[in-house]
Amino acid sequence: MNFIDRALAQGDGLTPDDFLQAMADIYKEPQVWQALDRYPQYVRDVIYIIDYDTEVQMEGLDACAASPRAEQYIRALLNCGAVAEAELLKRAKALADSDPSYEDEAFDAEMEALSRRIALNQDYEGFWDLVRGYIERSQT
Repeated sequence: MNFIDRALAQGDGLTPDDFLQAMADIYKEPQVWQALDRYPQYVRDVIYIIDYDTEVQMEGLDACAASPRAEQYIRALLNCGAVAEAELLKRAKALADSDPSYEDEAFDAEMEALSRRIALNQDYEGFWDLVRGYIERSQT
């Protein structure tokens, strides 16, 4: 039984915030990435959002945009209602895909402008409220 199974087994016993915290265990049990498709969409989305947030904090928006998981991040953000965040990531991904050199001043300026607008730098608590609301709607 992995951390997802344990969280799902608790059913209504977990608040959305507790569930969110439980899903952060993806980094303690990384083998679960290979089994994610067995779980409900909202579970996968929450894990991808956690991973997006971790990557954007540690590596920056440009790294998220270039990540092989960028499409999953975008889908998860859209599913939870973080449409503005998803659009920013889409724009950053299009920019990264169009300029593989990453050494252009215009690229740097546009990526910086997009980075200033992401939830981490604007309304971080509001962003997580959307995720918690998505969990709550999905658990019922």
